[in-house]
Amino acid sequence: MKYAVSDIYEIAKWFLHTEPMTHKKLQKLLYFSYGIYLAQNNDNPDNLTNLLFKNDFEAWVHGPVNPQIYSLYKNNGINLIYLEKVETIDFDKNIMDALNKTMEIYGNYSADELENISHNQSPWINARCGLSPIEASSNLLSDKDIYITFRNVLANE
Repeated sequence: MKYAVSDIYEIAKWFLHTEPMTHKKLQKLLYFSYGIYLAQNNDNPDNLTNLLFKNDFEAWVHGPVNPQIYSLYKNNGINLIYLEKVETIDFDKNIMDALNKTMEIYGNYSADELENISHNQSPWINARCGLSPIEASSNLLSDKDIYITFRNVLANE
């Protein structure tokens, strides 16, 4: 398994430097960028070796959530997250392609709209199989499901 970045927070910082956003919107953009990177940098759903970062997305009630990022920003609630320290973030072309494509496709949506989009995709639906709409879950989303979903998203672009 090859990770493009060692820590999801590196990608989170890039999104937050792009624009202030809510915790929910950040979570969804991280998830979508993970899926787009997976689809752009792998050829076979049964041999996924190039990942943006470690997949820890859980099928929470409000869509895919990374618990590490949740813990970091949960105190922000519904308020916008602003990064006070400006940093230069230098990623390779493959990472930038995925991040820019994520913003192109999903950047103008609200957090609630992004939640609705994720709720209609098979990775979240399959991970929540058998759960009520309000039942808590720590079920992980499948990389294979994510890959297939985002190959289709990119094909329909």
